[in-house]
Amino acid sequence: MDGVVTNTADAHFAAWKEVFDDLLRNVADGPSGFRPFTREDYIAHVDGVPRHEGIRRFLASRAIDLPVGDADDPSDATSRGLGKLKNDRFQYWLDRNAVPAFDDARALVAALRHCGMSIGVFSASRNARRVLDSAGVRNLFDTVVDGVDAGELGLSGKPDPAMLVETARRLDCAPDEVAVVEDALSGVEAGARGRFSLVVGINRQIAGARTQGHALRTYGADLVVRDLRQLLTDDGAGLRTLDRIPTVWDRQQDLEARIGGRRLAVFLDYDGTLTPIVEDFSKADICGEMVEAIGQLAARVPTAIVSGRDLSDVRGRVGLEQVFYAGSHGFDIAGPGDLHERPEQAGQFLSPIEAAGNDLEDAIRGIGGAQIERKTFSIAVHVRKVAETDFETVERAVDAVVGRQPKLRKSRGKKVFEIQPRAEWDKGNAVEWLLDNTRLGEGDALALYIGDDLTDEDAFAALSGRGIAIVVRGADRITTADYALDDAQDVRRFLGWLAARIAEPEE
Repeated sequence: MDGVVTNTADAHFAAWKEVFDDLLRNVADGPSGFRPFTREDYIAHVDGVPRHEGIRRFLASRAIDLPVGDADDPSDATSRGLGKLKNDRFQYWLDRNAVPAFDDARALVAALRHCGMSIGVFSASRNARRVLDSAGVRNLFDTVVDGVDAGELGLSGKPDPAMLVETARRLDCAPDEVAVVEDALSGVEAGARGRFSLVVGINRQIAGARTQGHALRTYGADLVVRDLRQLLTDDGAGLRTLDRIPTVWDRQQDLEARIGGRRLAVFLDYDGTLTPIVEDFSKADICGEMVEAIGQLAARVPTAIVSGRDLSDVRGRVGLEQVFYAGSHGFDIAGPGDLHERPEQAGQFLSPIEAAGNDLEDAIRGIGGAQIERKTFSIAVHVRKVAETDFETVERAVDAVVGRQPKLRKSRGKKVFEIQPRAEWDKGNAVEWLLDNTRLGEGDALALYIGDDLTDEDAFAALSGRGIAIVVRGADRITTADYALDDAQDVRRFLGWLAARIAEPEE
């Protein structure tokens, strides 16, 4: 609810700040020892979790130990007293203000209702129903699960998925039939732990937006957007699924106009884009016609291949020296002129990746069809050959291994679980680095990226509003891409069209 549907974050933060700052002044060793409660504290410890859990976390972060106390005692001498003080201040605000609802949330809910979908809303707040009524949106939801329900049912707060699972149950759905939209890191983590079908992170941060976007991804968001209308078709009537967005051929004139006379920089994913998805990842060989098409394009405009595969693997398969390469989801970059670059923090992940790979070998041994692809900066666990009944066993093994490695995270793709560094780096960062530091970005180039999987959505996000994103169809999912292509053969056709419209090769 808060931060996704209703905008009460400022009111909550203000109430918490009053209460915590009063306490912090009392315990500070003089004025110089006073460190106020900040918005960063709010996001890290309080946002999205039950009231008393948020108090416990924040007090622990400042090494403050208070007795639990009585819930009816409005005093900062106890943790429950702090909760009562905060709630009183928030109730005071509610008495005098109408809660605003986000316009993009209204648009998303309207589209979902138009498509006949059931919608639930959940919140750790005991004031959730009152907040929804104040915003005039309670009637938009089929069910509400709030802090009162959690108390009565004994549901743990986020990041435990219990409240989300209860919301799904009331909608008569299993988690794998439900998408979760969250702005809080704890809520995103709850969606990932509960193995919901899709976890969307909404990043409403202005200051530090890029850092927050990365945090949402590292805590388990499959997709991160700045506005929920990015999930909708251009007419706003339905979800922006792969089969609903226009192909480049449907919007060829529009695409021509966007390119105009601008210089291009082209970025290409590998698996599912330059080659069809195959059962055995080691046999995803690129055909000669595709290599020829890439070579012709690269002779005219700077071209890069950005892949989850190891740098040496993807570079060896394509074999074009004039092309830039970014392997391991952008952690390993190479190109013409002896270019070889890795993010500054890359080295710290080598040991955790190796340890995780060894643990995984033991954990999934004996599960038929499971394949481990070990790379320098990531590990892919392929389940395309795994029986449906064994999917959960494999995912639990991956979760257990990642849980022992705080520097790593899990992400999901097409029949694959990826173990990647928990870092502020992804395909989007790699694209931006290449634009800023190589001839790909010279002359205010217009970046065009083609990819098929969820990890490519990071690149789409990086280019939002300043580039062209093209998705290759092949799975039923939501995308933020501008246009679509049907398959690898269609990609080859498009690369040929793109090369042909550029009159002369660059010097």
